Amino acid sequence: MQSRHGFGNSLIGLINRIGAVWVAVIGLYVVSGAISPAMFQIGQVLNILQVAAFLGVIACGQTLVLLAGGIDLSQAGVVTLVNIVAAEIMGGHAANIPAAVAACVLLALAVGVGNAITVTRLGVTPLIATLGMNAILYGGALVYTGGAPHGGIAAAFAGIGAGSVFGLPSATLIWLALSAAVAWITRATAFGRALYAAGANPVAAHLVGVPVARTIGIAYVGASLLAGAGGLLITSYIGAPSLGIGEQFTLTSVAAVVIGGTALSGGIGSVVATVGGAIFVTELASFTTIARISTGMQYVAQGALIALSVLAYRAVARARAA
Repeated sequence: MQSRHGFGNSLIGLINRIGAVWVAVIGLYVVSGAISPAMFQIGQVLNILQVAAFLGVIACGQTLVLLAGGIDLSQAGVVTLVNIVAAEIMGGHAANIPAAVAACVLLALAVGVGNAITVTRLGVTPLIATLGMNAILYGGALVYTGGAPHGGIAAAFAGIGAGSVFGLPSATLIWLALSAAVAWITRATAFGRALYAAGANPVAAHLVGVPVARTIGIAYVGASLLAGAGGLLITSYIGAPSLGIGEQFTLTSVAAVVIGGTALSGGIGSVVATVGGAIFVTELASFTTIARISTGMQYVAQGALIALSVLAYRAVARARAA
C-alpha cells in the first residue's frame, strides 16, 4: 500500500512540475500520432499551432475574466462583428486597413465597457450580462449585413493571420507575444495581484483596499479587446466575412481556460496554462476529425472535458492538502 501511495504522490508531483495540461497535450498528441502518423509531420504541427492561435488569443482574455470570478460569453459575438466590420470597411483596399482596425478596436472596447458596467455597477450576473450582450452583437451583425455580409480584406492584411516568419506562423507568434504580455501583467503587477485577490474573495479583497469593481471591470475590457484581436486574426486568415465565424468560440474559449486549470470560481489559474489548454482543444478537434467523429460529438467531448477538468483539479487540490 505504501508503494502505491508513494507512486501516487510521485505522479502528482510530476504533474505539478510539468503542468497537468501539458501532460494532456503530449498524451493526446502521441495517441493522435499513433492513429495517424501524419500528425508527427512538422507541417501538421505548425498547422495546429496556427489554428490554436485564434482560440488562444480569445482564451487569453477569457482567462482574465475567469480569474476575476466571472465569465464572458460575449466574446463570440465580438469575433463575429469584428470580422464583418473589418471586411466591410477594408473592402479589399490596403489604404482602409488603419480605419478598419481602429473601428474594430473601438467596437471591442465599447463591448468591454458595456459588460463591465452591467456586471460591476448594475449588479447583473456575469453569465446573464455577457450572454445578453452576445445576443445583441449577433442581432447587430444581422441588422448591419441584412443577413448577407459582404466586403473583403486587403492582400496586405492577409499576412498577419496567414503569413509566416522564419517558418513559424505569424498568428502563432502574435498569440505567444500577447500571452506573454498578459502573463506578465497578471503575475508581476499590482493589477495582477488585485485580480487574483478579487477573484478568490472579493469581500476580503475590498476590506484590505483592493479596488474590486475597477479590477473586475478592467478584466472584462481586456477580455473584449483580446476577442477583438482574435477576430482580426481570424479575418486576416479566412479573408472574408461570415455570420457564423464566432459561434465556435462560445464554448471553446471557456474550455481552453478551464482545461488549463483556471478555476471557474476565480482566483486560481494562469495564462501560460491557458496556452496549453488552447493547444489541447485544437489537438482534440484535429483528433476527432482523424477519428471521423461528428461535430455534435465534438461538442459533447468538449463539454465532458470541462467537467472532467474541474473534477481532476479538485482531486489534485485535495491530494495537496492531504
